[in-house]
Amino acid sequence: MLKIQRAELRNSWPAWLGVSIVFLVLSLVFVFSALTVVSGFTAVANGEMVLEQSGEFTLVPLTNFVLGGIVGLGVVSSSVSLVIDCRRGALARLALAGATPGQVLGTVLGQLAAVTLACALIADVICLATLGPGLNLLAAVRTEPDMLVVAPTPVHDLGVVLLTNLLTVGFALLAGLGQARRASRIPPVEALRQAEAATSRRRVVLPVLGAVTALLVTGIAFGMLPVLAQARNKETASNVMQLAIAVLLTTTLAFASVAHLYVGHLARFWTGLIPVRSASWQIARRNVSRRGARFARSVTPVMFTVAILLGMTVVMPTIAATTAAAGYEIQLSGAGIGPVLTMVGPALAIALAGGVGSLLMMSKQRDAELALTGVLGATPGQRRTLPVLEAVIIAVTALFPALIAVGVELAYFHFGLPAAGYAAVLSVPWGSFVGAFVVTLLITIAATFLPTLPALRKPERQVLARLAAE
Repeated sequence: MLKIQRAELRNSWPAWLGVSIVFLVLSLVFVFSALTVVSGFTAVANGEMVLEQSGEFTLVPLTNFVLGGIVGLGVVSSSVSLVIDCRRGALARLALAGATPGQVLGTVLGQLAAVTLACALIADVICLATLGPGLNLLAAVRTEPDMLVVAPTPVHDLGVVLLTNLLTVGFALLAGLGQARRASRIPPVEALRQAEAATSRRRVVLPVLGAVTALLVTGIAFGMLPVLAQARNKETASNVMQLAIAVLLTTTLAFASVAHLYVGHLARFWTGLIPVRSASWQIARRNVSRRGARFARSVTPVMFTVAILLGMTVVMPTIAATTAAAGYEIQLSGAGIGPVLTMVGPALAIALAGGVGSLLMMSKQRDAELALTGVLGATPGQRRTLPVLEAVIIAVTALFPALIAVGVELAYFHFGLPAAGYAAVLSVPWGSFVGAFVVTLLITIAATFLPTLPALRKPERQVLARLAAE
């Protein structure tokens, strides 16, 4: 059995490679944040800077840990699920060879740990090499006309790096544990056929519990507003901004936890409202609905990306409009937007990596579908159009829950800014709002369409034969 598990580990690397960008970016966020925190507190201890002026190098990196972790929970779980779906037959053969559910579970978790650790080691080298320039960049972003921020001396603490690597591996195992357990319940008969698992009671209850937990955290954030009002100080407005971004992510996490229960129905509903009868559109929307949970796992990271991008566009305009109404003026310069970018940028990078990775993982299935449509008579132009339409369906479907999450963020500003002593004035820059979604849409189209080009250049039967052989 040990030899079989080793062979499974060797054979699984192509599938894990497709989503490895997620684990690499997650490791980059965690390791760089940890080194920044150590450098910041060391500078405070050595007298290089005072604690009150070290927020960019102490508080913000800690916030990156939290926000990156919230996004990472959903994105890593979705990525692991895609790998398991890709290797259902191989995992079933383990059970067919006599592996117990516990051994299958251990095999999947072992693969997850190995991939995460390998990505973490690459991230270590990158972060250690770029820590100095990275700290200087953070200082430049924070610097304002009336305040010069000096970067702390870089501290290349290998012990902290190793501890962060262990933390990253543990986090990935926690995020992927539910999906690994699902893999351990794949019946041996799946070795003879590839079929998507039916939605079981367990696959409904646990995700719903996860969504409820995320919503409870959101409710707790709203419940903190009276406390912030009673203990009002100069940092209250900043705390409200950070909590508003946090509720944006926890609300999105709640939607992501139960995405497989509603995303397919949502896509069928809104695509059915489009009065387009072209064959390409009808095939695209039916292909998406047939994928079920796999489609939901492609939507999840795109949902996070859209929510974060749209949420970022309303933060600084709302703060500017609110302070202007109170008689203060702030400039939306790079220095003003910079702190927001440093706070949510790492979480955005994790979400974006998850979106690209999930779409790349679906490329083989997409190649098979396009080849089948070619065999059935689809023209080359229609085959090129189908992946573009699929990307549009994914992005627009992700937009709906993302808009609700942004609405919750705005609601937090509405009720939270008065706690800081301001009358809230909500501002949505619609040009930037639409532009942020268009950027996400273009990235989704590129990640969906470009991987299909090699298969589109080959005869359909050759593509199907190659996929059948694999």
